[in-house]
Amino acid sequence: MNRSIYAIAAILLAAVTISCNPAKAYEEEEKSLIASYIAEHNINVAPDSDGLYYIELEPGTGELIRTGDSVGVYYTLFFLDGEEIQSNVGGDTPYRLRVGSYEVIEGWSVGLRHMKLGTKARILMPSSLAYGTTGFGYYDYYGNYYSVIPGYTPLLYEMEVVELVRARK
Repeated sequence: MNRSIYAIAAILLAAVTISCNPAKAYEEEEKSLIASYIAEHNINVAPDSDGLYYIELEPGTGELIRTGDSVGVYYTLFFLDGEEIQSNVGGDTPYRLRVGSYEVIEGWSVGLRHMKLGTKARILMPSSLAYGTTGFGYYDYYGNYYSVIPGYTPLLYEMEVVELVRARK
């Protein structure tokens, strides 16, 4: 009898935990934000299998960028409401990275593999390809945390590839 009471209690606890999962609400809100942005801006490209929307503004030349290639990129990062978060456009040097490396969010590597040298594009990525469920922020000298990008936040990048060094085979 005691075992059956414990089993029923465990099942009820599991059901309550699953039904009260706040992550589902955040995921649905993120999907709604992306759908609204797509509709408002008349974007007619389909997302890739990772949920990334690639919108080419100017084509590049040559072959597509591959994992392992090194690139130099000018970019501007926006929230979907249009607020600019960060940019290196107008700077003296582009942001340099190796495609597929740990130093950048996954959405960059996925998006850059759609591009060629000289390509300009907008890349809309879900949080799963960006800063995920935890977001991005920093601690100051006193230990105070400042959130820059909240969790479950889709991001929009405008990018231009200005340098390309092929990986050795």
